[in-house]
Amino acid sequence: MKNKIFRFSFKNLIFSGVAALLMLIISIIATFYNPLGIVDSKLNDAMYQHVGDAAPEILLVGIDDETIENYGAYDPVEYRGYFANILNMWDTKGYHPDAIGFDVIFNKARDCDTVDSNLKSAMLKHNVILGVNGMSRTESPYGLSNTIYEGSKAIGYVDAKTDSDEAVRKTYLRSKNYDSLAYAIYSEYANKNNIELKAYDENKAYYFKYYAKPELNYTGDGKVQNVSSKFSYISMADLIRDSSNPSTYSRTREKIVVFGSYASAVDTGLSNDIYNSPIGEMFGVEVQCNIIEALMNNEIYMDMPAYGNILINTFVAFAITFLMTSLIFYLGMVAFLFGIGLEFILSLIMYSAKLYYFITLPLIVLTVAFVVLIILHYYNEYKHKKEVIGTFKRYISPDVAEALVEKQRDAMALGGRKRNVACLFVDIRGFTKMSEELNPEDVVDILNGYLEMSTNQVFKYGGMVDKFIGDCVMAIFNAPVDLDDYIFKAVCAAYGIVKEGKPICDRVFEKYNKKLEFGVGVHYGDAVIGNIGSKTRMDFTAIGDTVNTASRIEASASGNQVLISKDVYDVIKDRVEVIDAGDRMFKNKKEPVKCFEVVNIMGYEGEYHE
Repeated sequence: MKNKIFRFSFKNLIFSGVAALLMLIISIIATFYNPLGIVDSKLNDAMYQHVGDAAPEILLVGIDDETIENYGAYDPVEYRGYFANILNMWDTKGYHPDAIGFDVIFNKARDCDTVDSNLKSAMLKHNVILGVNGMSRTESPYGLSNTIYEGSKAIGYVDAKTDSDEAVRKTYLRSKNYDSLAYAIYSEYANKNNIELKAYDENKAYYFKYYAKPELNYTGDGKVQNVSSKFSYISMADLIRDSSNPSTYSRTREKIVVFGSYASAVDTGLSNDIYNSPIGEMFGVEVQCNIIEALMNNEIYMDMPAYGNILINTFVAFAITFLMTSLIFYLGMVAFLFGIGLEFILSLIMYSAKLYYFITLPLIVLTVAFVVLIILHYYNEYKHKKEVIGTFKRYISPDVAEALVEKQRDAMALGGRKRNVACLFVDIRGFTKMSEELNPEDVVDILNGYLEMSTNQVFKYGGMVDKFIGDCVMAIFNAPVDLDDYIFKAVCAAYGIVKEGKPICDRVFEKYNKKLEFGVGVHYGDAVIGNIGSKTRMDFTAIGDTVNTASRIEASASGNQVLISKDVYDVIKDRVEVIDAGDRMFKNKKEPVKCFEVVNIMGYEGEYHE
């Protein structure tokens, strides 16, 4: 009978329900604590975060090591003067970017009143957005120099949100009091270019797409040299040195300018502003530029809502697990792979909808369910194998039973095939008369001892007990699996039944005063071997002329006589001693069958040796 591809059962339904319940519980817990969150983040980094094209509208002005080496470590008085000069020169040359951002904190500083006033005047000629520390500040000037604060168009917090691996993947864009530096810069740019601003929630962190990273080449003393960025970049040293030079001026036609640290924190006067990111190490100002470009390209992503994660994960866990359990094993494996692929497809769909969908938890649950199913599958296979072996051990030797299950898995199928076998029959002479004279209990005792001895002899030589027919035993050799030297082994088993049966005969005579003798016949040839019968009742047996001839030879044997056909004798004649038993006519046979009585087997010691 062919296996069904799909098999529904309540057991499968319950198993799938357990997997879904496990997924539900884990998903709910993960909304509060998810130790695998960093794995999800790394996976999403690999899928979505790649270096791309930097926005040409953005100019990054770096306070780099060249600037520090030429103009000294960062000093509030001196550098505020440099900033004022650059802004004034740009105004003189008619260069007014849509937004100028400073990822530099202008805190109150001693002896800065004059330079602060100059910087304020220069700032008022442009749309300047200043960075501040702490998105939770509530009172102006938010830690800034009051004078410089008055010259700004807007302010923005520069707080970096890092994950447990110290990488920046998310950013806060809005807060109750003021926006982030990147969002404030982008807002000025959008207003200048009539771009509709998208609404973002306050105090909510959003994922953003990265596009560019700097190439950081460190020197032996820990400084950074030869910095290059995919964003338009200019060293602040160039602007300080010759901002009026036409070639320098032509490099500052971008619409957004962001000033920031582009130097190591060694003897620079600047704080360490280097962060990890999904695409590599970069400065804080570079992170700000990436956020601005992400806002330009609408590459800002939300976390998948918790209820959405829970519902999708639970449904996928149930559906895929149900398919894995209900389909045949190999299709169940395909269903598992489909489930894994489905999670990635869902991730892509969610990503296109600007949602980050984390797949680690459902992948783990599906994998655990798959492993459990494999274990159960092989356990059931092992259990079934043991049951089959246990069944066959009643008919054949344990070794043959093992080989049958391992090599011939279709042996239990209904039907048969032709094989060349040796067939053995053994019978108790005068058993009917004996059974009439003894008590039933005694008859059973004698019969069981004889049948056990005969079975052991058949098993010893690798044969299969086909059936018991009253006091008759039928055995075949070379079925259901191949057996080397099976004709000789069948004769050894027949000879062994007579020899090893002598103690039983002696015991019966002493106990019951009855003479017990066995007649054995062996023949070989082709026979049909297999499960023969109906789907509800069948026997694994052999049928054909070979079987009938063996039975006739056994019936003609006298007490404790082993008769073999000439066909058998011709194969093993060099290893046995025989007496010519003459030609014998059997029912349904046109020609007589020549038989021989086996009187000795060369080297026989009760065990067969190759």
